Amino acid sequence: MEGYDPEGKETCRITHYFAPGVYAREMWMPQGCLITGKIHKTEHLNMLSQGKVSVSNQGDSITMEAPYTFVSPVGTKRAIYAHEDSTWTTIHATELTDPDEIEAEIIAETFEELDYLIARDDYEKFLIEYSLTEDDVQNATHRDNEVIELISCEVRDSAINGQGLFCNSPMIEGDYVPAMIDGKRTVAGRYVNHSGNPNAKIVLIDAKNVRMYAAKEIRIGEEITTDYRETLKVQGWEGIHKCLLS
Repeated sequence: MEGYDPEGKETCRITHYFAPGVYAREMWMPQGCLITGKIHKTEHLNMLSQGKVSVSNQGDSITMEAPYTFVSPVGTKRAIYAHEDSTWTTIHATELTDPDEIEAEIIAETFEELDYLIARDDYEKFLIEYSLTEDDVQNATHRDNEVIELISCEVRDSAINGQGLFCNSPMIEGDYVPAMIDGKRTVAGRYVNHSGNPNAKIVLIDAKNVRMYAAKEIRIGEEITTDYRETLKVQGWEGIHKCLLS
């Protein structure tokens, strides 16, 4: 975090506390100080033990007065204004004891990086839910030797998993790319990665044609993702299961 008083001088005092498996970061802020926070990868406890502050998180604002304790969700990026001298402590579960290493563990540099981390985490949950292994999924998605190329998309290395599908042209909600044409899969049907917060969804047109529709705006260079749970529903678990065993 960075803090400034009206004259632009750094004013915050940070104190670090450690206990087995726990790290607490206490921040003292003088009246009039404005704090700009970073993007958090994990849920964590927050305690306002002194003072009164206004907190803004991605457009939502609230005023808090001590004592005030709450849990921040994944993806929190706060701006804090101290109406009076205030003390704010965040508490994190970690085995690390170096503050710089802890920050690297709990902070995402961008929301894009956070999206990739969430996608990967939910992919692990998906495997457990359906009693699948990584090899099972790879065998099912890569079973075709030849796939149809698409001008609108390209396959590149993915931060989520292996290779993924990326936009060559922007898509708005409702735009689509074919995932299967006349019974043959396209690169969209083969390489799209999973996300718990996907930007596209699979739609079955008929037995030999499947489309992947944008669920929201997808920018040029952005990876296209779907929720594999929905893919299983659309294509039918029995069909997927046969692919895994073939």
